[in-house]
Amino acid sequence: MRSFIRLVDQKGLSILILILSDALWYFLSFILAYFIRAEIGIKFYGLTYLQPFDIYFKVIPFVLILIVIVFYFYGLYEKQNRVTALNEITLIIKATTFCLLLIMSASFLRKYDYSRILILLFWVLSIFFMNLGRFFLRKIQRYLYKKGYAVKNVLIVGAGKIGKQIANSLEHYSDFGYKIIGFIDDKTKIKNDKYQFFGGLKQLMDIVKRKHIQYVYIADPSISHENILNMMHECENLNVRFKIVSNLFEIVAGGIDINEIEGIPTIDLSKNHERPIYDFFKRFVDLFLSIFGIIISTPFWLLITILIKLETKGHAIFIQERVGKNGKFFKMYKFRTMYKNTDENTYAPKNPNDKRITKVGKFLRKTSLDELPQLINVIKGDMSLVGPRPEMCFIVAKYKEWQKKRLDVKPGITGLWQVLGRKDLPLHENLEYDFYYIKNRSMLLDIVILLKTVSAVIFQRGAY
Repeated sequence: MRSFIRLVDQKGLSILILILSDALWYFLSFILAYFIRAEIGIKFYGLTYLQPFDIYFKVIPFVLILIVIVFYFYGLYEKQNRVTALNEITLIIKATTFCLLLIMSASFLRKYDYSRILILLFWVLSIFFMNLGRFFLRKIQRYLYKKGYAVKNVLIVGAGKIGKQIANSLEHYSDFGYKIIGFIDDKTKIKNDKYQFFGGLKQLMDIVKRKHIQYVYIADPSISHENILNMMHECENLNVRFKIVSNLFEIVAGGIDINEIEGIPTIDLSKNHERPIYDFFKRFVDLFLSIFGIIISTPFWLLITILIKLETKGHAIFIQERVGKNGKFFKMYKFRTMYKNTDENTYAPKNPNDKRITKVGKFLRKTSLDELPQLINVIKGDMSLVGPRPEMCFIVAKYKEWQKKRLDVKPGITGLWQVLGRKDLPLHENLEYDFYYIKNRSMLLDIVILLKTVSAVIFQRGAY
C-alpha cells in the first residue's frame, strides 16, 4: 500500500488533488458570495435586484480554468513541500486578485453588467476558503507522513561535517516526509546507530534501487563536477532528485530551485521537463523571424555567393552533418568560409589568421553572415534561433554521458556561448553555458539572447 501511494505521489497525484481542491473551494466561494449578495443584501440592506444565478453559472467553468492557469503561473502547483504558510497565503492573494482583474477586464470589454459587491465578496471569500482548503490538505499530508505513507527516502553523499549538518537539519522536517536512509562516502566513515553507512560511491546505484531513494544530497566538496553529473545521469531514469550544497557546484549557478534547510543553501537539480506552451511559442517565433530574415537578406545571399565564387572554386553553400536534438543527425547549411579541400572532420579555426580561411571567409565569419543559410535549418525544424551550438559528429562521439545532456534541446544559430564571449570561451565553459540555458530557457531569455546577438555582431566580439 505504501509503495503504491509513493508511486502515485511521484506521478503528481498530490498536484491533481490540490487543483481539484482549489476548484471546489473557488466554486463554493462563489455560491456563498452570491447567496450573501442576493438573500442578505436584498432583504436586509435593500440592495438592488441581482441577475439570476444561471447567468453567472454559465461562465463558472471558464473562471475555474482561468484560476488554475493563473495559479500555475504563480507557482502554486509546484511540488514544494516546504513552502511556508505565509508565502503561500501571499501568492494566493496575488493570484486571486490578478484572476478577478482579468474577469472584470473581460466583462468590461464585453459590456457585461455584473455586481461589484458580488465580485468583492467573491474575492474575500475565495482567498479565505482556498487558504483554508490548503491548510487542511497540509494537515492531512503531514499526518500521512508521520504514519509512514509517501515518505521521501534520502541518501546523503558525504559523511563529513556538511553531510552531518544536512542530516541534523532534515531531522527537524520529518513531518514534511523526509526520511534519512543513510550515508555513502569514499573517505569518511561514520559510526552512528541512527543512520546506516553503506560504503563508497560505487554502491550508489545499488542503494538507490534497493532502498527506493527519491532524494540524493551531495554534501562532499571533494567530488568533481564531472562525477556529480555522471551520478545524475545514472539515476535520471529512476526519478531521483539531486540536491547539492550550492557552494559545491557552480555549473548551474542560475539554479532551478534554490532552497534553504536551516541556513544551508542547496540547488535542486531535476530532470528537464517538457514545456509545451514555451515550445509552441518558440517554434512560432522561429518560423516568423526566419522567413522574415530570409526575405530581407535575399540580396546579401546573391552578393555573398558571387564573392565566394570569384575567390575559390566549389559550392558557395557549405553542407555538413551535425548532431541535433536527442542525438539526431541533420545537414547544416553555411556559407563556405574555408578553401574547398579543407578537411571537414576537424576542429573549427581557433584564431582569425587560420590559413584555411579565405579572404571573403574572414569577413563573413567576422560579421556572422556565414550563418545566414542556417535560417533554412530553423524553418525545417532541425535548429532553433536560440540554443546550444550544433556540434560536429566526431566531437559528440567523444562526449561522456553527462555531456550528452546538451542534446536535450534543439541547437541554435545563437546562444549564451556566442553572446557572452562567443569563440573566446574554451570548450568546457561553452558546455556550462549550454547547461544553464537548457535549465533556465524561457521566451524572455531567448529574446534577451537575440537582442544581445545583434549587439555582438555589430561590435564583432569574439567572432572569427
